[in-house]
Amino acid sequence: MAGNVNLIIGAGAVGTVLMCYLQRAGQPVRILLRDKDLPAYQGLRELRMERVGGTTLVTAAPALTTQLSLDDVENIFICVKHPALAGVVASLPKPLPGNVRLITCLNGVGIADRLRREIPGAKVATLTVMYNAQLLGPLHAQLTTKPQVFLACDDEAPYGLFRGSGMDLRRSQGDAAAWGKLLINLNNAVCALTHKTFKDLLSDKDMIASFVMVLDESVAMLEKLRIAYTLPLPISYPTYRRLLRYGGPLPWWFARFKNGVTEASYPSMVADVERGRPTEIEQLNGEILRLGAKAGCATPVNAKIVALVQAMQGKVPEQYLTPSQLRAALVASTH
Repeated sequence: MAGNVNLIIGAGAVGTVLMCYLQRAGQPVRILLRDKDLPAYQGLRELRMERVGGTTLVTAAPALTTQLSLDDVENIFICVKHPALAGVVASLPKPLPGNVRLITCLNGVGIADRLRREIPGAKVATLTVMYNAQLLGPLHAQLTTKPQVFLACDDEAPYGLFRGSGMDLRRSQGDAAAWGKLLINLNNAVCALTHKTFKDLLSDKDMIASFVMVLDESVAMLEKLRIAYTLPLPISYPTYRRLLRYGGPLPWWFARFKNGVTEASYPSMVADVERGRPTEIEQLNGEILRLGAKAGCATPVNAKIVALVQAMQGKVPEQYLTPSQLRAALVASTH
């Protein structure tokens, strides 16, 4: 039986924010949980999301399930991180019911193509998440930037999912928005290796220099291979680069007042490294290494970043690099 339920797989920060805005738009939501996680959610009556400016959005707690039944499901939002994606794909019925649409919300590129290959005939859309959020507890998230997403979909129905909710949903074509988001997300590793915030990234001269080195190499690979990218900014990359290098306090001012980034905001990879969890370094800087191999060009800066993060992940770091140490390591990698 066809329905209109939005099933959320992955109740982390990204999924919790999406749940909140879907419910504010009047959309029915259900969360798929593992049996071991269910007790933490049972008995909760509301979903809370703290926003920039100190205000809090409160909605009713979504419906819960531990069974993957798609009888009344229209959209499946896949909000897990990359290490969990294979398990999600394996759990889905094949073929997927014709009324069900997969909406991938993962960082990186090529996820939609992977889903189409592994689940032939599936309807797939890409939701590129531009906001930053942290999970404070079950059904409790903190949104530390303005809520914005880019959607690439072959049909019109999903474009109305967030209407009237306050979520800024914009259209995109193909992977251009995903590539643009990936470029900005290359800041994740720079912050994770130094255990710094977005404010540090945009204010400290060594952090800025490291980020620009990573970006320069990455943009060069995209342009060499003629891969389209759309930065989540109303400016071109050369302009953004000049702003980072010579704009003084302007980059932080822009991030804070235009994008809603707070002084406490940090990339998710910071928390992953801090807690000894796997990271998405392979889907971020690792993607640039794959482009370099395809183009027959060395990518020493991103290779160094990947190696440094891989050396840290999976264990709680005893010591982080200072911004100047990271910059020196990246400069040395190019010689």
